[in-house]
Amino acid sequence: MQKHRLKLVLGLIWALVLLAAILIWQRSGVPLSEIPYRLDAALERFGLWKAASIYIVLYALRPFLLFPATLLTVASGLLFGPWLGILFTIVGENASANVAFSVARWFGRDWVKRKGGVSLQKWEKRLRDNGLVTVLILRLIMLPFDAVNYGCGLTAMRHRDYAIGTFIGILPALIAFVLLGGVGSVGANRFWLLVGSIIFLMLGIGLARWLGRREPSASPKA
Repeated sequence: MQKHRLKLVLGLIWALVLLAAILIWQRSGVPLSEIPYRLDAALERFGLWKAASIYIVLYALRPFLLFPATLLTVASGLLFGPWLGILFTIVGENASANVAFSVARWFGRDWVKRKGGVSLQKWEKRLRDNGLVTVLILRLIMLPFDAVNYGCGLTAMRHRDYAIGTFIGILPALIAFVLLGGVGSVGANRFWLLVGSIIFLMLGIGLARWLGRREPSASPKA
């Protein structure tokens, strides 16, 4: 009972913080598409490693505000250039994914277990048996980032499978969007960065199709 009350209190605080963040953003009048450039201007005065640390922390905490992950990924290419941007985003995006998974598991897993019927139990068994490949496919086809994070956290999927599948599965899209953001960085070779971005996007989709044909059981069915 005490744990249940703690969850309610923390959930209420989270909802209030999220509502406040939405209201502040709406009053600011800043469009989402402009946020990477605002972030670039805000962090450039800190120097490389301080800016990278702030960026990674912001990315790790991003799930609590449901801020679009893609915008932060694009911003890293603009902030740090394509190569360091890829490195820092790998750290930040994996931290973000695992934070969201852990939060969902702590808040909602017990409720899902209580409410689940026979069909859900069968579905969850498939996720336990094929969790890594399932997450790989979900990441490669670029389903909404937070929907996958929170949704997987509510299931019986092993955290280890989720973490490994996420680490590998996000790489093609992550690299593609960082390269896209790098187009705006100083001294960037825009043509080759755009070509690289397209190649990695296509690579991710191709890998997802190959895995889907090779492991049809990775797609859970009721």
